[in-house]
Amino acid sequence: MTKKKESSYDLSILKGRHYSKSNALINAKGTTSLLAQKIFSVGIQQAQLDNMTGQLVATLYGSDLRRIFSNKSGSFYDHIKALVEPEKEKASLLDWRIIYTNDSTQELEALNVVTDCKFKDGILEMRYNNKITDQLYQLKENYTMFSLEETIPLKSIYSYRMYEILKSEFDKQSYVAHKRGENLDNSEPYILVMNLTDLKLRLGIIDPTENREIVNALKKSNVDFGYIEQLAQETAEKKKAKGTGKTGKAKYSNFTTFRKNTLDKAKKELDETTSIRFEYEPIRTGTGGKTNSIRFMIYDKKTTKVKAAEKVQIRVLTPEEKEDFIDQVNEIIDEKLKVKDLRAISEAAEYDISKVEKAYKVLCLSPGRVENITGFMIKAIKDGYEEPVVRQKKNTFSNFKQNEYTYDDIEAQLVDN
Repeated sequence: MTKKKESSYDLSILKGRHYSKSNALINAKGTTSLLAQKIFSVGIQQAQLDNMTGQLVATLYGSDLRRIFSNKSGSFYDHIKALVEPEKEKASLLDWRIIYTNDSTQELEALNVVTDCKFKDGILEMRYNNKITDQLYQLKENYTMFSLEETIPLKSIYSYRMYEILKSEFDKQSYVAHKRGENLDNSEPYILVMNLTDLKLRLGIIDPTENREIVNALKKSNVDFGYIEQLAQETAEKKKAKGTGKTGKAKYSNFTTFRKNTLDKAKKELDETTSIRFEYEPIRTGTGGKTNSIRFMIYDKKTTKVKAAEKVQIRVLTPEEKEDFIDQVNEIIDEKLKVKDLRAISEAAEYDISKVEKAYKVLCLSPGRVENITGFMIKAIKDGYEEPVVRQKKNTFSNFKQNEYTYDDIEAQLVDN
């Protein structure tokens, strides 16, 4: 019997402990590290108000932090130091700046979350900006309560932020429906549609504090998110030119990479750890069908248990999802292939990206030049190649004749839509 993997956190100390944030603060735009978010949340659930300054002050004992984060030996000093003096290009706790907006009054405010902190004698003291005291303390309305038992085990900053955003929306819609006296069907999800760039801002993928023009663009009554994407790209190019950036491309500018590293990871983590789960679908508009929004379907796991049969059922991909998959295959294969070729490879792999990756790895490791890459990839997928192919003089893949595996044959066998 497989031994159940133990949690890396001491959940017993978190049981029954919650923290609250205003919905405006939850949807604020900014960037920080996962550890900073977690320590922030642990702190605010027991913070006390300093009546002299109007600041919330959190006092956290190193012994408790070690238990929560399973740092079983030594001091928590190194973790705090890494937060205050992070490695290059990583967010500092004291540099954690957020921008939150009020669309109804068209107000925008940018500020630091933590003004100062001190770690001495194994005790961490943090002071929160007094301008957000009313977003955290003695909240009466427009706020969401979160369980530390659910948030602390999350392993990705994007999963953490997605949980807060989606849980906030779920609770808000549930409350509104209850107030209206609607007959709630708990098997039906609540729907949230978000602009893709707006989501990147909320997740901290686009940092508005890096470019003043982004902040100015957010002040507009009708925010031009396309323009903000352009500004994010320009910022990345400038950082590369200065030697402070790596690629010169805005982070996760490619949607396939974005969904893999944020949405898909968050979807898995939330389903495993929290009281909610979600599905999502890209919304494409304009010329070329570019994804500009995401539709989220948020479910309460307590009342909508997924049947085992549904978990293993192969879902039929929509045309849009197939196009997204083809884009992903195009990124994996470092060759110039036609869309028809990419589609044939995708069909052969039954839209399983691991099969494509394995076949392409075999191709790259196989000696000699392959003239017909499409033919090689399809055969490698269908025959389940595991090792590089040592080609002989006869019947080689480098001499693979196109008419032995024509596109008509591929389409007849694989693309029967």
